[in-house]
Amino acid sequence: MAETKEKILYGVDTTFEAVAKKATPKFKTTPGRLLFAGFMAGAFIAFGFLLAVVAAAGYSPKLFPDTGNISTFKILLGAVFPVGLIAVILAGADLWTGNVQFLSSAKAKGYADFKCVLYNWFGSYGGNFIGSIFLALLAVPLTGLFGHVGDPNTFGQVTVGIATGKVSKDILALFFLGIGCNWLVNVAIWQSARVQDGAGKILAIWFPIFAFVAIGFEHAIANMWAIPAGILLSDYAITWTQFFHNVIPVTFGNAIGGFLFVTFYYWYLSHPELTTDRLIKEIIDFLIVFIAFWAVAALIPAGIGIALDQALGKGAMYLVPLVLSAYYIVGAFVLYKKARPA
Repeated sequence: MAETKEKILYGVDTTFEAVAKKATPKFKTTPGRLLFAGFMAGAFIAFGFLLAVVAAAGYSPKLFPDTGNISTFKILLGAVFPVGLIAVILAGADLWTGNVQFLSSAKAKGYADFKCVLYNWFGSYGGNFIGSIFLALLAVPLTGLFGHVGDPNTFGQVTVGIATGKVSKDILALFFLGIGCNWLVNVAIWQSARVQDGAGKILAIWFPIFAFVAIGFEHAIANMWAIPAGILLSDYAITWTQFFHNVIPVTFGNAIGGFLFVTFYYWYLSHPELTTDRLIKEIIDFLIVFIAFWAVAALIPAGIGIALDQALGKGAMYLVPLVLSAYYIVGAFVLYKKARPA
């Protein structure tokens, strides 16, 4: 009797193929376009955070101990924050946390190599940082929407409280909070890829993002707005050193959550023929490219930022984002030359 071929569960193979192929333009585009697309994604996520703070501020238990409600506060934060990822997916922008899935899927299918993944991740991450910083400047010194430097209004006080909480967590906790976050973010992206109509995509994105924010998981790109905004509003009571205390482990956790629990899971389901050796190789390959990315996109900038912080103190408040923005722009062009298709 002939052996029955194993069936693929849930029809995930076609979705995985579509996700992997969608990544191809992401590593073939020029650095200027990649950085601009990353800028837009960072800004979109920041817009979501701005709206979330405005929606929830009145229920802050710290500001309003008599009338505030922590559950209502967190639910309102989560309820409107998804506008950011909805814009990223439907309008089109390059968000690093989502690119963990897109580029690692392309790598697993053989459409992208190490250099392609590194180039896209670095360029999108750097662009996300620049866009987030611009929105922090927009919210504070440029418009005063959340107050002014050293003088936050109600929305600014909530932002400072959120930022203070983010930089006060233990490093190991931040790592695992990062895993939970990007697990849900990439589930949202995966679900949206399986839905064809716009309204369905919005709903597919909304629920997981609502969940990660309301639960309290940590998103590296969202934190690139929240903590710098807190730095400005607190007049550098929160520092760039504290920013990197959060972002370094959260970035690591985001990568693991997006890869292991979404990309790897659906790749494994999509290919019953995969051997143990092939599965292990893909995990090792992911760790190698991620460590390289983490070093050049997070650890080196952290070294620069912390050195400037220690040397200049409050004088580093505006200089650090300026220097790091230049670093990411130059770095994207350098990596593009190495990853450029023949």
